Amino acid sequence: MVSNQRTILQIILAISACIAFGCICGAFAIAGLAVQSGTFAAMLATATPTATITPPRPQATITLRPVATRTPTPEPAPVNSPAPAITRTPIVIRSGRIVANPHFLVTRPVAPNAPTIHPALTYLYGTTARGDYDVHHGEEFVNPTGTPLYAVADGTIIVAGDDTTARMCGDDGRRACGRDINFYGNVVVIQLAQAFNNQRVFALYGHLNRIGVKVGDVVKQGDALGEIGMTGIAVGPHVHFEIRLGINDYAHTRNPILWMPPIPGRGAIVGRFSEKGVLVRGAIIALWRADPENFIYSIETYSRDDYPPVNSDDELQENFAFPDLAPGEYIVRVSGQQYAARVVVEPGKLTFIELGQ
Repeated sequence: MVSNQRTILQIILAISACIAFGCICGAFAIAGLAVQSGTFAAMLATATPTATITPPRPQATITLRPVATRTPTPEPAPVNSPAPAITRTPIVIRSGRIVANPHFLVTRPVAPNAPTIHPALTYLYGTTARGDYDVHHGEEFVNPTGTPLYAVADGTIIVAGDDTTARMCGDDGRRACGRDINFYGNVVVIQLAQAFNNQRVFALYGHLNRIGVKVGDVVKQGDALGEIGMTGIAVGPHVHFEIRLGINDYAHTRNPILWMPPIPGRGAIVGRFSEKGVLVRGAIIALWRADPENFIYSIETYSRDDYPPVNSDDELQENFAFPDLAPGEYIVRVSGQQYAARVVVEPGKLTFIELGQ
């Protein structure tokens, strides 16, 4: 009996030991699987591609060289690279010179006490008002209708009438006075008594309201000729004033600013902008007061006309001019390009500058 009980107890202890051993082994197995599973999961997470491992290919726009027009002090261009864009900051500075013997042969067509005695700055000789009008062959003195007009020099009246239907200019008196007939309306032309370089000089007045002279009249400087109006193609009251050299027609005009003295106490700037010896048409030239710099206004170089073109002075070969400036120092810049000149304006004098190559 005792022996049987001992045997049963031994069997129970053996079974308990086996169960305990199995539990311990199972626990180790489960722990190992958990570690292996975590390691595998970590590997999967690491293996997942990210943007930092395979970054996108750089775009060319990110590495563009600096454009000179956006940078006041452009970096040097690499060897064998294209020339950098022309900068707005002037890098070529030249000085002006006083014109020694200007041919100031005429006065202004209006009295010194007229409401406006300077030419309209928005439509100077050779300009187009930024493309709004045809190339201008003269200067405009804007004043009310009826403002008196006067002879700018001694001479003889060779044209006086309405060009609505008649061709009255040219050496034969059969050419249109303007671009075509019905251009200047009431028009007067004086042939000056004084020639220039053995060439005849003419002064034209256009858009008159009233004409007070007739062909063949001999006039003295300051004699009354008529009144300002807005006949012909004029869109407001003013006198269109031209200087013509050699032949009295639309193809032989010159810039009147070079032929009349500046307003008393003022001076003028005349200049040439060229590239490789060729005048540049329609460029924008800006005028600044120096020290401190203050922008005043800008003009165009003589623009291209279909026919006939405007003409430069035979000696100066200019293609822009700034009239009636207060004395002092100025800076003249070619807009959007690298050229500039620092000039001094003196009362009663014409200062010449040259820009470009």
